[in-house]
Amino acid sequence: MYLCDLDVDRILDRYEMTFARENHDRPLLHITYPSGIHKEAPPAPTGIRERYLNFDWQVDNADAWIQGTAFLHEGFPGMWCNLGPDVLTAYTGSELEFAVDTVWAKSRIKDWKDEPPLLFQRDGFYWKQMEKFLALAAERGEGKWLVGSGDLHSNADALSALRGPENLLLDLYDNPCEIHKRLAEMHQVFLEVLDAHFKIIHPRAKGLNSSWLSAMCRGRYATIQNDFCYMIGPAMFDEFFKDYVEKEASSLDRAIYHLDGPGAIPHVDSICASSSLDAIQWIPGPGGPGHAAQSDYMNLLKKIQKLGKGLWLYGSPEHCLKMARELRPEGCMYNCGLESKGEAESWAKEMIRVSSGR
Repeated sequence: MYLCDLDVDRILDRYEMTFARENHDRPLLHITYPSGIHKEAPPAPTGIRERYLNFDWQVDNADAWIQGTAFLHEGFPGMWCNLGPDVLTAYTGSELEFAVDTVWAKSRIKDWKDEPPLLFQRDGFYWKQMEKFLALAAERGEGKWLVGSGDLHSNADALSALRGPENLLLDLYDNPCEIHKRLAEMHQVFLEVLDAHFKIIHPRAKGLNSSWLSAMCRGRYATIQNDFCYMIGPAMFDEFFKDYVEKEASSLDRAIYHLDGPGAIPHVDSICASSSLDAIQWIPGPGGPGHAAQSDYMNLLKKIQKLGKGLWLYGSPEHCLKMARELRPEGCMYNCGLESKGEAESWAKEMIRVSSGR
């Protein structure tokens, strides 16, 4: 199912209402189910690196999935051009290592004094590749899907990829002035890369885009994060990284924060202090109990709501219903896949019933 098959203005209005936490009647529901259309996906390139850099194959794969998927309520088709979470450092000159399920950057900085200022290398190999990828996805997706703003791990995550996490931890104690300087440089790279993304994506999509967390708005939307914060305490987070939550969120029209793992929980108050941040996606991460789900952390989710932020929520139909029974609908965006149109419609009715009954 393509974007042109949907009432995009209605969906946009509901997203805007939800970002503003004015959706008092029900939560936002991004629902998918099989459309019954089967388009054969193209054969994968043999090499792992080629799978990432063969952009025609990537877009063909996305197109096949989208045609085979139907969307209900606020569901919509999107794709994001993925070269891994460390790609921002590759735009400053790092080399990437490709694996089947992820990509990481080779740590290149042994001593900060030997590293020139961090700059967005627009003529570098990886940005030129991403330019091609974004342009192809936007051109072929016009009227069909929204293109994502990228998985851009900035601030601490970017410096960690450049330096190695263990070295960056020592730097926070031994060389704080240098880290403050490098954070400012990397933030400028982040801003320039975002602008470059939107200049490619927006003209083909009437000023719209998505991200790797499905959502949309009239303007600039992206996901921000700091996974490195798992390894530091609140005082150090506040000293080095708290301000960048607001700096990054304020550079966007809408921003969702990816809060990854129990080690990030101590920073929730500082993260939610950002006036420009709209919502948080909590992921239990490997440190959770067993196969933890979002719904196993209701106290955390309720705290985030009390701190004035929305929630990007996902999980099985049962877990989503559990959350809808206990959370206020305002600011909540549920993402769930069902097995058929009938199941999707029935589940949506139940979600609306339980959430409006509070």
